[in-house]
Amino acid sequence: MNKTVYFNDALPMVADILDAQAFPGNIRPLVIRDMQGRIRICLENGRKPTHQELAVLLEEKISTLGNFSENTGNAVLFPEDFFDPDSVFAHPDILDFYFPGTERKLRLLDRQIVGQDWLRPESQLENGIPRVVFFGLKGGVGRSTALTMLAYKLAQEGKRILLLDFDLESPGLSSLLLPPERLADFGIVDWFVEDAVGQGDAVLERMIAASSLSEQTQGEIRVAAAMGLDEEFYLAKLSRVYAKTVREGQAEHFSARMKRLLEALERQEQPDVVLIDSRAGLHDLAAASIVSLATDVLLFGTGSAQTWQGYRLLFSHWQTYPSVLKKIRERLKIVEALFPELNQAERAEHFLENSYSLFSETLYEQIEPETEESLEVFNFDMNDESAPHYPLRIKWNNRFQEFDPLMLARGVMDEKDIEVSYGEFVSGMQQRLTGGI
Repeated sequence: MNKTVYFNDALPMVADILDAQAFPGNIRPLVIRDMQGRIRICLENGRKPTHQELAVLLEEKISTLGNFSENTGNAVLFPEDFFDPDSVFAHPDILDFYFPGTERKLRLLDRQIVGQDWLRPESQLENGIPRVVFFGLKGGVGRSTALTMLAYKLAQEGKRILLLDFDLESPGLSSLLLPPERLADFGIVDWFVEDAVGQGDAVLERMIAASSLSEQTQGEIRVAAAMGLDEEFYLAKLSRVYAKTVREGQAEHFSARMKRLLEALERQEQPDVVLIDSRAGLHDLAAASIVSLATDVLLFGTGSAQTWQGYRLLFSHWQTYPSVLKKIRERLKIVEALFPELNQAERAEHFLENSYSLFSETLYEQIEPETEESLEVFNFDMNDESAPHYPLRIKWNNRFQEFDPLMLARGVMDEKDIEVSYGEFVSGMQQRLTGGI
């Protein structure tokens, strides 16, 4: 009886097959994994009449993958099997997949229903505007309130701040910054729906509202909320946001559409800083925000096991694609949210140790013993405050759990309250935005 092959087994078995096989000439094997996880091997630069014997041999070996093999007799393909070979062999999603902890790799085109945006990093700072993404694995850690506090303090410095609520499934940023009657006519979901039919530009000027919080500052806080004024059809629009679209004859990924929207709003609003409230969890919205939009990514967490387990899942995914990881890791900074009032020294040390373990085991490069430490190695000491793993802290304060900007205007809260809870966080972010930590 054949042994059952599971999803986790398939890629290592394919690597064994490829490592044991000598490929003639300039043939380059490309592994394609379909949406069910089934495997095919495509022989770039190979020719079917010339290399048929090789194809038969590989077909036989791939059959050992069981239900994760392509069992239709087409497990090995050549360029002539495709109508447009370049659409396969020059696909932008082809990446070198590395097996964790080894130098072993294979070329992989991974067809996924969702999740591909975690692996599509784009160049940043094209216009010099810092874009800070606020991300957490779950809600309820004070992410949106922290964003609001940072916007307020930056506006006090005279800066023009643009805020975007990309937490479309659970919009909440606008409720912190805008009374319902001050919402703009349109929201971010409206742009996606209208843009799909060619009229996104028509709503741009009518999807920005000024926050009353900036009335007490020298600067401005401008908000692009998830929804618009008097919204009645939000769920109907939301269900269409992720639909595939075509632009100039080419399919356009959701992340590319988000980037295009952000760039259009930046041209329109001319902000000094952009702050983005991301969708919580390992969702495509979060992926696009972090990988395609951000210059800085704030990873909110608490000292719970859930924090470390969740971030380890994400970091381990990036770890298998070093070319992607190297473009993302310098953007990251962990935030210790809801820092407790009791046992602070002990809890701070415990959080730092867990954070350092997470980053050093997944994102940091290892320094070989008995060699000089290279400036090119991405590695940090545990107590290096400039390191991604070293947390910015936000102290828990019950008064901020139901924060309303009017509380500042009415004197219910004052600058001292903000300083006690958010002083370290705001100071750290001001340094990051001016080229510090």
